[in-house]
Amino acid sequence: MTDEPEDALLVAFIDNQLDEARRKALAARLVVEPELRARIERLAAGGLPFRRAFEVELAEAPLARMQERLDGLAGAENRSPARPARTRWIAAAAAALALLLIGWGIGRYAPIPSAPTPVASDNDEDWRQAVAEYVSLYTPDTFAGGADAKASEAALAFLSQKLGVALTPASVALPDLTLKRADMLAYDGAPLGQVAYLDSGGPVVFCIIRNGEKDEPISVEKREDVTLASWGRGGRGYLVAGRLSPERTAALAKTLSARF
Repeated sequence: MTDEPEDALLVAFIDNQLDEARRKALAARLVVEPELRARIERLAAGGLPFRRAFEVELAEAPLARMQERLDGLAGAENRSPARPARTRWIAAAAAALALLLIGWGIGRYAPIPSAPTPVASDNDEDWRQAVAEYVSLYTPDTFAGGADAKASEAALAFLSQKLGVALTPASVALPDLTLKRADMLAYDGAPLGQVAYLDSGGPVVFCIIRNGEKDEPISVEKREDVTLASWGRGGRGYLVAGRLSPERTAALAKTLSARF
């Protein structure tokens, strides 16, 4: 793509020093190159707290409007003279990666470093909202196609290792739901596993986050157009989400909570 050193190119991207064509080309590479995303995060963190910028951008931009925000970054920069350019573009880059990561499970097989048991924060509710927002974008076509049993088993084994729970096709099986796939995501540095299903009403997900969450009984609520049933156990948060009735969502959560 260019003869200039890779790190220099990434710094230019962070500092908004690239022309539009090269910026778009690099953004396209970030979609498919996890190593490149890791490098830009390390470079950004050298000057400012990337994770904090990530959180600020998420708070300001619901996922449904994220792409619109990204398309208008140049105009937003001119409208925010008091905010340093480097801060704005690190946050923008973080928002772009957030949309891709949360919506489509980028880095499904990318290793997540082992770490001590995470400490619960005051923002445990935020991950539930993030799940509700991206699940509200799912349609039956999102998980169209036949499920690969061997691939699903391998993906569940990978999630088991990262989340510290035993996940198998049998342990995550649910009545009247077809297991479609399993993905490794992350939220605020904590590994977040998602198991996706289809039924006649559309996609349903079972999520587990290893974030030090305190034990809590099943709680049912509605966010966006998605019904959520969540509980906490053993330092992990569990969640069932889909466009289902509260009664059915609670029943699925009760089935899974007896296993996890």
